[in-house]
Amino acid sequence: MRKTSLNVAIGVILATTSSLSFADDTKLLKELEALRQQLNVLQHRLDAVESQNLAFKKAEINSVNSASNAQDLSKNIESFSADASEEANLASATNATTDDIDGLKSDLENYKYDQSRQYERQTVKSTRDTTLYGTVQLQGRAFDKTGVISSTKSTFDIGTALIGVRGNLYRDYNEGKNLDYQLSYGYNKRNDGSNNSNFNLLDAFVRYNAFSTNSGLETPKLNFTLGQQLLPFGLDVQSPEDLRPTITTAAASTYLGLFTRQNGLIARGDIKPFVDFGSNYRAPLLEYAIGVTNGNGSNKTDENNGKDYIGRLAFTLPVDYASIFRELKFGASYIKGTSKISGSGLSDSHAKRDRLGLDIYYNHAPFGVTYEYVQGKTDYIDTTSASIKQAKAEGHTFTLFYTLGDQFYNSIKSNAKFDDFWPKSIQAYYRFDRFDPNTNQKDYLDSTSGRIGQYDIHSLGLNFFFAQTTKLQLQLNHYGFDVENATQKATNELQAQVQYTF
Repeated sequence: MRKTSLNVAIGVILATTSSLSFADDTKLLKELEALRQQLNVLQHRLDAVESQNLAFKKAEINSVNSASNAQDLSKNIESFSADASEEANLASATNATTDDIDGLKSDLENYKYDQSRQYERQTVKSTRDTTLYGTVQLQGRAFDKTGVISSTKSTFDIGTALIGVRGNLYRDYNEGKNLDYQLSYGYNKRNDGSNNSNFNLLDAFVRYNAFSTNSGLETPKLNFTLGQQLLPFGLDVQSPEDLRPTITTAAASTYLGLFTRQNGLIARGDIKPFVDFGSNYRAPLLEYAIGVTNGNGSNKTDENNGKDYIGRLAFTLPVDYASIFRELKFGASYIKGTSKISGSGLSDSHAKRDRLGLDIYYNHAPFGVTYEYVQGKTDYIDTTSASIKQAKAEGHTFTLFYTLGDQFYNSIKSNAKFDDFWPKSIQAYYRFDRFDPNTNQKDYLDSTSGRIGQYDIHSLGLNFFFAQTTKLQLQLNHYGFDVENATQKATNELQAQVQYTF
């Protein structure tokens, strides 16, 4: 179509030239002759482009076995020829000048400078791979009877405010025997009557993976962790703040000091993992942990030459993901520890502080059950008799939960989804928590909690997971005491908490 139009234009110009040949205007004839020559040059260029493209497309047609494909290719040739003609005309009419090239170079340099400036001013940099993370818990609580439990009141509060970084100091690309690190700080209230708070060191450790971490799910794990860290004891204790299922923690583990991070060296690993590749499910037959720590809590210099020795074993049934006994685990933990005590003219640098734990864990979505027994033997100084005695504490924690929703299924976790889309889930739970600070003495005053004798806590709760890292929690607690007085009576507590992590 364009070629025909070009020929008609040439004919018109020639006819016009012949009709004007009688005139004696030599200048006009020369201009028309020059225009005809330019049109002829353009015609030759167009013919050359069309010849090349037609030859190339015909060669492709010859290689096609199917007649129908050849017909489709011929149609594409006609379309391509028309486009090529237009591109050839455009190329001949828009040649880039030196000023155009210099302008493009200047724009590129400005873009490079702007990107470099933004990276320098707006990006947090590290010499090693680093991930920033944190957890914040916003709480509110109310009691139906004020002042009936020591050191508790109706209030708004910050349960946890934690921020940290983690990454690796050495990455083994072949076997994944990486050297990792973690550093975190947490908010802590001060009870000195002021509006101040503390920002204390929580985790500070390096971890070496002795076995390969990228060779498959069936490979056993073993790592060594040096520094301040959570203890491998029981169920709740070794769970980080963002993964604990209830607003309150188990009383026995809390008041026996097990949630306090310790400084030391701990090895963790497993053997003979059972793997269901179809469901991306891994269940090690035996998990183990063994280590030594100072035993005197976080951010403190050791108070004596004695050390705490900790060990844990956990056995999981080797069944596939579809089995009714999936994730049925039995565990046992033990700490052999010593502490330094003094008072009433007495002192002991090797006072006993032993902890024993037994636990059962069963999580078969949508329902699950956990049970944990904790026993503590702690030497203390009885000021009334000026003698060293031993307190035998016992705690029982039973939790039953049921989940409505798809968030915790592997099939949902592996599905592609938008970053801010996450299947909503609702989890209802019941927890029974009993703690006796000293079974040898009914009216024993626990100096850590300020409570006397044995007490039970019945809790009904609801967790609403409305985003991948955010949940709303409601919990109703009923406190019942064996020993009641003016500051320790049966009461109910309503708690609400919003937890988000990043």
